[in-house]
Amino acid sequence: MSVSLLKNKVVDLSKKAKIEIDKLPLSNTSAQVVLVLDISKSMNRLYKNGVVQNLVQRILGLAMNLDDDGCIDVILFGTRAYNIKSATIDNLDGYVDREITSKYRIVEATRYSEALNVIKDKYQNAKGDPAFVVFVTDGNNSDKRDTTNLITELSHSPIFFQFVGIGQETFPYLNKLDDLPGRFIDNAGFMKVEDIDSLDDHQLYSGLLNEFPDWIKEAKRKGLI
Repeated sequence: MSVSLLKNKVVDLSKKAKIEIDKLPLSNTSAQVVLVLDISKSMNRLYKNGVVQNLVQRILGLAMNLDDDGCIDVILFGTRAYNIKSATIDNLDGYVDREITSKYRIVEATRYSEALNVIKDKYQNAKGDPAFVVFVTDGNNSDKRDTTNLITELSHSPIFFQFVGIGQETFPYLNKLDDLPGRFIDNAGFMKVEDIDSLDDHQLYSGLLNEFPDWIKEAKRKGLI
């Protein structure tokens, strides 16, 4: 796809995202959009066949509505986490090949807490817009205690996590996030998608945004934003 066609595609995606945003009480809502990507071994096929590149494009379409700078911060995680170059409409062409698969091995374990620590360091005390984190994984984590502790701690911060489980896993841990006790505010949502590449754009955006308005309302009430 040429650069001009790619830009037109993202603009079209942004229009679809706006339709879903306008259905929700999110008028005048701004957020720093953050995309967290699993680089564990089982994700290798999704990087090679373009699914992850397509997902970056679709999240960028969402960011063009929520994020003042029109870009998405990108964090990779496996055994460790990596804060990499942000994705924009200008560097989107070949982004995954250039910034991810050519620099990082897609063979690591699945430790959610590694990414959460990067998010904590970067956004916990950030001024300005809250962070809307789209956290994509295809596997269950091996660090449930650390993850639970961090999500609980970060419930006092202007950060909302939208976890997205893709593939065949049942994700018992992520399914229980809504009932996680001890949090200042419910700061996490979860959606399960078996084949994210075949999911309609409107359905994707609707699912990602489903719990965000409730968090915005409660975060304002409790003085987080």
